[in-house]
Amino acid sequence: MEFLLHAKLRKPDGMSHKEFFGAWNQETVAVKAARDAGAIKQVWKVPGRYEVIAIVEIADTAQIDPITHGLPFFKLGYDYACDFTWTMLGSYDDWATQVETLAKG
Repeated sequence: MEFLLHAKLRKPDGMSHKEFFGAWNQETVAVKAARDAGAIKQVWKVPGRYEVIAIVEIADTAQIDPITHGLPFFKLGYDYACDFTWTMLGSYDDWATQVETLAKG
């Protein structure tokens, strides 16, 4: 199953830039390892924002929480500064076939 993961981060009040980007550096190491392992198909950083978008392949939705909670931001206790949206992706070709049937009434 493929998912679009949209992660919005915010620097917690009182946290130094060094601490925030140190945590984010740990996050980038984990993300690149997941990409190298094949779980993350593609990943982008949104320029000018603390946002990351990725295409993630997982076996089933039961993996979402362990993946999310295993990320450094969560392990370091900054989960309150993270907003993750997981959107399931379906094949457009499958949808095109369904639309053809639906269009027939």
